[in-house]
Order: sequence, then C-alpha cells, then structure tokens
Amino acid sequence: MLLDKLKKELNNGGLENALDTIEKIGLMQDYTTVPTLINYLVSTNNNMLRDALAIALADIGDHQAIEPLIGLLKSPKTLKSRGTLLYALESFNCSNYAELITELLFENNFEVSRQAFILLEAQMLHISNDVKTECIKRIKQELRKTPDKVQFLTESIDLFLDN
Repeated sequence: MLLDKLKKELNNGGLENALDTIEKIGLMQDYTTVPTLINYLVSTNNNMLRDALAIALADIGDHQAIEPLIGLLKSPKTLKSRGTLLYALESFNCSNYAELITELLFENNFEVSRQAFILLEAQMLHISNDVKTECIKRIKQELRKTPDKVQFLTESIDLFLDN
C-alpha cells in the first residue's frame, strides 16, 4: 500500500521518494488516504513536503482538506510559503473564507497576493453580497495605506464589483 511506503520514506528521511509517492497517491484519488495526508500536512515543517501534500489533497478533491489548508494559511509556520496552499484551495468551494483570502491580497509576497486574487476570482459566484461589500471595504482601507499597489488593489475591487 502506498501509505505504508510513504510512512517508511518519511521515517527514513527519503524526501525525494516520499514526494514521488505523494504524487502517485494524489493521482490515484483514493479518498481513504485523505486523513493520513492531512495529518502529515498539518504536522510537517518542510515546505516542499507540505506543498506536495496540499497538491495531492487537491487532486483527490475531498472537502475534508479545506479546513486544514485554511488553518495553515493562518499559521506562522507558512508565512513565506502560502502560494501553493492557495493554489490547492482552487479545487474547493472556499467562499466562506473570502475575507481571510482577501487579507492575503495585501501580502508583500507576489506569488501569495496573486494566487489569492486567482482564488477569489474562482470563488466569486459563491461569495455573498454582504461578504463582497466587506472585502471591498477592507481593500479600500489597504489602498489608502499602500499607494504603491494602486493598480493591483483597484483590480481586486473591480473583481468584487464585476461579479
């Protein structure tokens, strides 16, 4: 079984082999692997491993992955590596987290801010008008503080207004 193989690879420090195994698990889309993958996802401090696990969970598409991925977006341990977590969330309806994702538009990390924009764009049909209004207010607040991001933040406001 691939999960047994993954456990051995992780215990023996075989990161490259573990990454290959995780990719295979994701491609198989075996829902029974989700709890184990989530456990590894939230417990690891290795960014490469976390990213591979996030992608595998997105490939499988089980909604159990949403909460742990969102939790990691809030975690200080992912401060410099949230782009792939946002990418993985594109596979799910995470419109309930639009306000959190909007906050990530303001990060100085280009990948994270743009990936947050892409994720919001994909979720727009599911976001309530009240939440859209709150997100627009928050973007306007940030716009006053960071004039160097005028174009991007204006496009972000337009995203909420056009949908």
